[in-house]
Amino acid sequence: MLQAFFDLFVEQSLIFTDKIEKDGLNGNEVFFLQHMTEYSFTTACATTTDIKVEYLSNLISQCFKAMTSYKETFRRRIRNIFLYPNFIFNLTATGREQRKSINIVGSLIDKIIQQQMYALNELNTNCKTKSETSHRILLNILMEASYKNKCTQEMIRDNIITVLMGATDTTAVTIDFVVLMLANFPDIQEKVYKELWEIYGTKTPKSAPIKYEDLQHMNYLDRVIKETMRIFPAVPIIGRRLTEDIEMDEVILPKGSDILIPFITLHRNEKYWPNPLVFDPDRFLPERIGTSYKHYYMPFSMGPRNCIGMKYAMISMKVILTTLIRTFMFKVDKSIEIDKIKLNFDITLSTVEPIKIKIEKRDLY
Repeated sequence: MLQAFFDLFVEQSLIFTDKIEKDGLNGNEVFFLQHMTEYSFTTACATTTDIKVEYLSNLISQCFKAMTSYKETFRRRIRNIFLYPNFIFNLTATGREQRKSINIVGSLIDKIIQQQMYALNELNTNCKTKSETSHRILLNILMEASYKNKCTQEMIRDNIITVLMGATDTTAVTIDFVVLMLANFPDIQEKVYKELWEIYGTKTPKSAPIKYEDLQHMNYLDRVIKETMRIFPAVPIIGRRLTEDIEMDEVILPKGSDILIPFITLHRNEKYWPNPLVFDPDRFLPERIGTSYKHYYMPFSMGPRNCIGMKYAMISMKVILTTLIRTFMFKVDKSIEIDKIKLNFDITLSTVEPIKIKIEKRDLY
C-alpha cells in the first residue's frame, strides 16, 4: 500500500525543493517548517483521499488555512485554564473562531468525500473493480464501511480530519529538527550526503529520483532521523487513562486515573541514554542499541494506541530529506548547543524562535 504512494512523495518532494530554492536565493534564510507543513499536508490529503493533487490544490489551500487557524485556537485554549469549560469557551471570540474553522474544514472534507463517492459510483457503473483502479486508501475503506451502514458520513469526515492533522504537524516538525541538526553538525550532514552519493553519484534528484528500494541503503540517514526524534520528539507529552491499577515506586496509581507520559523527559534520561544531549546517530547502531530501548524510546508512542502512520511518516520524511540533502547544503551562522535550544511544549514540540536555515546549492559534476 505504501509503495503505491511513493511516486507521489517523490513528485511533491521535487516541487517543494524548488520552492525552497527560490526562498533561499541570495543567501536568504529559509523557514523550513512552513514548507514542510505544506508538503506534509499536501501528501496526506492526496494519499488519504486518492484524488490527484492538481484537482485538490484549491481545496488543500483552503483546508490548510482553516486547520492552521483551528490549531492556533486550540493552543490558546490549552494555555488558559479559564477556557477549559465548554460553556465559557463557546462564548469567547476564540471559541467562535474555532467553530468557524471546524465548519470550513468539515465543509471542504465533505466536498472531497462527495467527489470520491461520485468516482466510486462511476467505477461501479463501468463494472470495474476497485482493486484494478484504486489503492486501499483510508477514504475508500471508510466509504465501503458506510455502504454497509457501519460508518456515517460524519464519522468519515471526523476520521479524515484526525488523520490529516496528525500526519501533518508531526512529520513537518521532525523534518524541521532534522534539518536544524544537519546544519548544526556539518560533519554529520556530510556523512549523510556521502551515503546518498554512494547510491546516486552526481546525478540530481530530477535526473535520478529516489526509488522505493533505495530506502534500505539509507542506514545512516535512518539513524539521524531516529536520534532527532529521541532528542526532539514531535509529540513531547501525551495523556493516557489507566485501565488497571499500576504500581510505580511503591505507589499505586488506581485504575481510571489520567496520567501524563513525558516522552521528551524519557528520551533525555541519563539512566537510559549516556550523554543524552549529545547528538550521536550511531547510538542507534544495532550493536550499541540492543532491543530493550523500545521501552524508553517512543517517538510514535507504544501499545495499542501507538501512531498508525509510523511507516508512512518514515518513508515520507526520508523521501523529502533525501531530495533536499542531494540538492542543498544546510548552514547556520553559528552552531548552538542542544541544551541552549529553547522549546515550546505544545500540541507538538517547537522552538521558541522559528528555525531558519541558510541553503547553498550543491555543485554536482
